Formats: sequence, C-alpha cells, structure tokens
Amino acid sequence: MPVDNMQQPEQQAPNQNIQQPQQGLIQNAQQETEGGEGADANADETYKVISGQMLNLLYDSQESFLETMRVGGQQESAVILARIMVMSINSLRMSGKRIEPGVMLMAMAELSQALGEVAIKAGVMDKDPRMIEESFFAAIAKADDELQKEALSDEDRTSYATLMKALRSMQQKSEKDRMAQPQAEAQPQQPEEMV
Repeated sequence: MPVDNMQQPEQQAPNQNIQQPQQGLIQNAQQETEGGEGADANADETYKVISGQMLNLLYDSQESFLETMRVGGQQESAVILARIMVMSINSLRMSGKRIEPGVMLMAMAELSQALGEVAIKAGVMDKDPRMIEESFFAAIAKADDELQKEALSDEDRTSYATLMKALRSMQQKSEKDRMAQPQAEAQPQQPEEMV
C-alpha cells in the first residue's frame, strides 16, 4: 500500500453525520498540539492520502469484509477496521513516515462510517448509529493491542489514549442528551381547564 498514492475511491463519499462530533473533537485536539497553517495544510494532505488509501482498501475488499461479517456477525466490523488501521500504520512506518494520532482517528471515523454504510446496505449490520460508533471505539482498542511496540511511540500511544478518552466522554454525554430528550417530549402538557 504505497503512501504516495492519492487515489480517492470512486464510491460516493459517506454521510458523516454520525462521526462529525468525533471528527470535530479530534480536529480541535490536533490543532492544540500543532501550530500554524503549514501544520494544518500538512495534516490535511496526510488525511486525504491516508483516508483515501484506507477507503480504497475497504471498497476493493468489500466482498471479503462483508463475508467476514456474515459469518462472524456485525461485531466483526471492529476487527476489519482495526486490521486496516494496523496495515496503514505499519505501511507508513516501513516507509519511514508517521501519522499524527488525530489525523489517523479522523480517517478511522470516516472509514467506520463507510464500512457501516456498506454493511447496512448489505444487511450484515443493524441500522443503528451506535453500532458504527462502537465499532470505531473497539477498532481503535484492538489496533492498539495488535500494533507492535515499535510501530507507535509512547508519545503517540499516549495521544491516542487521551483522544479516545475525550471521544468516549463526548459520546457518553451525547447519549445522555439523546436519552433525556425523548423524556422531555413524552411529558404531556396539561390542557387548560375550561370554566
């Protein structure tokens, strides 16, 4: 998987409504650790390259991934996502390059959404946004377990852990807000008494 290949998938860009809050948080955290427009331009370029490669791999191997999910269940989506992440990080490392954790997490959020859409369309994943979110979180944890010690620096591992903790916290807050909202709407309003 060459790093300089900037080929974008021909498929329609996935709807990112589910992952947008995660991407916003990732971008904010990333901007705090990097400085200047040059860093942002470099991060954008890196994001385009890595997300394009990851999406190409997903779409090129789509049938194989869907079969894995048919046989193993929808929870296999996390294994698929983790494998793609590990392959990407290892490929970069072998070519002497590194990717900022925030940039990789943005690419993973996009990849999670794309896999979710493909799997839902194929009928191998429930049409539940939480399943896509959980696949994302499980994939990052699984990739961390599978990556060789030398594949990520201690600093990068710490950055991933910090970002993931913040994302999980944000997801839980969002879930609480979603749960509270229907309760507020469900309370009937008292009709005014007629005199």
